[in-house]
Amino acid sequence: MYSVRFHLARGPHYKFWQIKNLKDKNEAPLYVNPEKNRIVLKDCTLEVNENKAKRVHAAGIKDVCGWIKCRYFFLNDTNLFYSSVFDSFPRLMFNPITDVNWRISTNLGFVMNNATFTELLTNGNKIYVAKLMSIYAA
Repeated sequence: MYSVRFHLARGPHYKFWQIKNLKDKNEAPLYVNPEKNRIVLKDCTLEVNENKAKRVHAAGIKDVCGWIKCRYFFLNDTNLFYSSVFDSFPRLMFNPITDVNWRISTNLGFVMNNATFTELLTNGNKIYVAKLMSIYAA
């Protein structure tokens, strides 16, 4: 299992995707440049530490409180598909400064915390629910 989140701490990996192996704490995190690679995430759950998210929301100060847990992942070069391919996919959103819950673009009123998905995709700093499963050969 892996945890995936957008890394916003200052430093060389600022605004990179961070992937941590949850089974091997000694393994260094993998940082993925969103300008060079997309991530395909398989067997996913949207995770949130609700108490921490509420504190972040109240204070307006960022802290890690939401991530995606996935069984496995693989990387694709950003040149593989045009970014416009993702326009038709539902987008997942999490920003605890503005909202303590995971949301989906197709129904912003619906709380997506702990929702599970067969496949999610990143494009830049955004996360999408895969609809056209056949375009990726696993």
